[in-house]
Amino acid sequence: MLKIKRGIVDLYLSEDRVLIMDDFKSELKCPQNKNVFEVEELLTNILSRLPVKSLLISKFVCKYWMNLICNPSFMCLQLIQSQENPSYTVYNYFCRSDKHLFTKIDINGETPQSFLLSCNGFDYVGAICSFNGLVCCADYAKGNFYIKICNLATQEILLLPPAPTSKSPHSIGVSFGSVSTMNVNNDYKVFQFFRGKERLYEYMVYSSISASWKSLGSSALRPETSQKHVCINGTVYWYCRLRLHRELYGDNGPFIGYILTVDWEENFNIIRIPEEDTIFPFLINLEGCLSMVFVADNGRFPFPNRFDIWVIEDVKKSVWVKKLSDTIPLSKIDQIDYVAAVQGNQILFGNLREYLLYNMDTRNWRESNWDYGRDGNFSDPIAYTESLLPCNGRIHS
Repeated sequence: MLKIKRGIVDLYLSEDRVLIMDDFKSELKCPQNKNVFEVEELLTNILSRLPVKSLLISKFVCKYWMNLICNPSFMCLQLIQSQENPSYTVYNYFCRSDKHLFTKIDINGETPQSFLLSCNGFDYVGAICSFNGLVCCADYAKGNFYIKICNLATQEILLLPPAPTSKSPHSIGVSFGSVSTMNVNNDYKVFQFFRGKERLYEYMVYSSISASWKSLGSSALRPETSQKHVCINGTVYWYCRLRLHRELYGDNGPFIGYILTVDWEENFNIIRIPEEDTIFPFLINLEGCLSMVFVADNGRFPFPNRFDIWVIEDVKKSVWVKKLSDTIPLSKIDQIDYVAAVQGNQILFGNLREYLLYNMDTRNWRESNWDYGRDGNFSDPIAYTESLLPCNGRIHS
């Protein structure tokens, strides 16, 4: 029988019985239910709210619990429950004692959990993004480049096969399916860009369905960076820059900013961005809609004070609408290196030292006390949700 603490009561769960007791060990309710479907519904509702660490232990209570927790529908329900409490993770770039250190942080700066993943000979780790409880990492080992899909909570690590090319890797982006109680889709695609000759980049994609890479052709367009892309409804968005008049000015000429996109069907497109805000935007997923945050310095670099939030209205025609403009309190933060959307219509602004939360409804700022002893070896935070989903993307209902 498993004991679960919930407020002022303890729940004792067995295969067909739920016993509820208060702090004085007085029995409050002891239903003996012969309807297996009602028992399973109750157990599913309770277990899906537990941390993954507890679920990994609970699987060994009995075979019935093992089958329940390993059911794909339960895995998706657990992920949905976990998404109601958004959190982030930061990681140490370098291995310590043959382990990569990831620290889980909630929106208020609490650090309820840390994860240690085996380095397996890797010298450096860079977390690209997190999706459905999985983290895509780019690692270097003995001069070679590798991509890993990791589940921090279950400690599962999947090393993707190397792409069939000798060209140097440049940028990465991950497209992933949606997970719901009605849609058990944990498939994903990893898009990678390789630096070739004559300023061309080869596009390749790895699919969790085929477990292999394939070439998508070449182009002069390529993402500016891997870490700051977003995926919304299966489409990946990167900020890019294109140097103009290179034949006249070389690498010192002006450039234009744009957004490179690729959908689940592997179709690439370009979205133009507003001319007044073209330099280094932060792409965010604002309530399921592609949005951009531009931070201006007004000639006082690196001290920003004004920002604009734009929301895409028509993707095909590159029509944007400015949602709002406001100023950043310079007395609380002097530089913006990181921007992300969080629940409750809030925007997180930060750098290696300070983080502020901006409420778009009230236009108020709130300091986030993320005091967890980071130094220059730690990353910017990435959104993270615990899950039981496997790293290979293959779950079947």
